[in-house]
Amino acid sequence: MLRYRSLFLAMVLGIVLPANAVQAQRFSGQPIYVQNNTDVTIWVAASYIPPGSSSYVNDGYWQVDPGQRVLIVNNNGVWIYLHAHTADGREYTGPGSPIRRTIRSKTVNLFPVDTGTDYDPRVWTVYFSNINP
Repeated sequence: MLRYRSLFLAMVLGIVLPANAVQAQRFSGQPIYVQNNTDVTIWVAASYIPPGSSSYVNDGYWQVDPGQRVLIVNNNGVWIYLHAHTADGREYTGPGSPIRRTIRSKTVNLFPVDTGTDYDPRVWTVYFSNINP
């Protein structure tokens, strides 16, 4: 009898745990990494929807050295908007129409990145290669 209860419990947990794992994954959002493919340090800012929210927040600046890949946020939305600049004032110009937001008292252009609605275990990396004068 004990063996059947254990088997039943294992079956119930097997059904419940994957559903909880999916919910936990959705709550944590989509990991967004940035990679600096330039030869100078950049600082990255983002406008994104944090896990557990439905509203955008503006945050930054994450320092990303040349060749470095850094996890910056977990995004709960389909879109994330990114800005990057160098110490000498050069800025990233990305595809699409930028939005203007104020991040730490500086108003900047942030460019859209579509991260999709798929919350599988993959991660998103945005590559910064073109920093304009």
